[in-house]
Amino acid sequence: MALRFISGSANSGPMRAAVRSFSAAAREVLQNAPESEVSTLKNGLRVASQPTASGTATVGVWIDSGSRYENDGNNGVATFLEHMIYKGTGKRTQAQLESELGKIGASLNSFTSREHTAYYAQCPTSEVEKTVDILADVLRNSKFDDAAIEAERNVLLRKMQEAEENIQEVVFDNMHAAAFQGTPLARSPLGTTEAIKEITRRDITEFAEDHYKPVRMVISGAGGVSHEQLTQLAEKYFGDLPNEYERKVPTVGGIRFTGSEYRYRNDNIPHMYGALAVEGVGLGHPDSLPLQVASTLVGQWDVTHAASTNAPSRLAQKVSTDPELFSYESFSLNYKDTGLFGIYFVLAGSALEDATTIVRRFQREWKHLTSGVTDVEVDRAKAQLKTILFRSMEGTTAKADSNARQVLYSGKLKTGSELIQEIDRIDAAAVREAMSRNVYDRDIVCAGVGRTEAWPNYSHLRYGMSWWRL
Repeated sequence: MALRFISGSANSGPMRAAVRSFSAAAREVLQNAPESEVSTLKNGLRVASQPTASGTATVGVWIDSGSRYENDGNNGVATFLEHMIYKGTGKRTQAQLESELGKIGASLNSFTSREHTAYYAQCPTSEVEKTVDILADVLRNSKFDDAAIEAERNVLLRKMQEAEENIQEVVFDNMHAAAFQGTPLARSPLGTTEAIKEITRRDITEFAEDHYKPVRMVISGAGGVSHEQLTQLAEKYFGDLPNEYERKVPTVGGIRFTGSEYRYRNDNIPHMYGALAVEGVGLGHPDSLPLQVASTLVGQWDVTHAASTNAPSRLAQKVSTDPELFSYESFSLNYKDTGLFGIYFVLAGSALEDATTIVRRFQREWKHLTSGVTDVEVDRAKAQLKTILFRSMEGTTAKADSNARQVLYSGKLKTGSELIQEIDRIDAAAVREAMSRNVYDRDIVCAGVGRTEAWPNYSHLRYGMSWWRL
């Protein structure tokens, strides 16, 4: 998220006017955006759409299928399956798939997260049906050839090695492993090396049979495709897909947050990379939006931003001149029934005292949000949050993804105007109450990688979550 800098004091008349003006502009654009629609086929498959006047469309299938539905023995099978989908079907070889997609100017994309897998493509509006036809073919008729499985196994093992070089991703994976230890959310979507080496064709096919069911799917489209057209195509290509289960019906499993820490010291890594978080809330929880506003208030900063006392974030104003800190980024992650609210940061890691001082600043900012945040500050954050929504309305892929995830997570789809109204109702009291319920005096999870010798003591950090009551 790029922060929007507005010069001037937060309490000045020009600042308040700028916030009101921008908020009104955001509201007008979002309220005038085409409304989304949702319908359900007889077999339980849901169709979500948001048509716009566009020469292209994004259409795809989002599925309740991710590492949260795996076990220790097959961790990574959802990603393995995702990679195998493009290797050929009973009707088309891999080369034919690539050729047909190239002819219509479309390309298939996919990803697997902890809670869902998505397959989608952007295409000209005239080729929407052909794209849905191809999506249905790869999802329903993939061959899972043994030779292709072995080739893809090597690809996945290399991908896991490459992922180790993305320190931020490593920190977040370790944070999940610590926070949700002993529960399904602890598992990384990439899986483990041991599991990837042992996953068989049977594991892949059974996972597909168990999870790729219409009641677990959302076909989502945005751009140059009407809801009527998308529903008709869903019925034509997926309407006969059955819901029978030969094995146990998949469930997400229980969730338990554990206050804990994970540290991996490696002095060959030049800095200390870390995260500090508490348990957040699920996407549909009443505190979800107030916590998003709170996270926006904390904001983000890195050394490429000019040091300024006029930065939109109070915290950025305070830390921008500290040579020990290279960057920080607030986050509020939402899953179906839980989440993580926290801050990711990069420090020099040269001295314990310096690292402790900076992390204490993060905690003091949380304290401020719990006890002292003002309506003026919250109004600024709400305007910034609407900016994010602004941008999400610009691309058809982002719209299709957002709509599909809403339906998967809650079974419902909020219109842009409904979301704006919910944000507008949030005031400083709502932010303070959400922070008090979910952050104040809560157990924390910490994850650090690199020069962690200077990592603050866990008991001191835990104490820092409640010291302001004294």
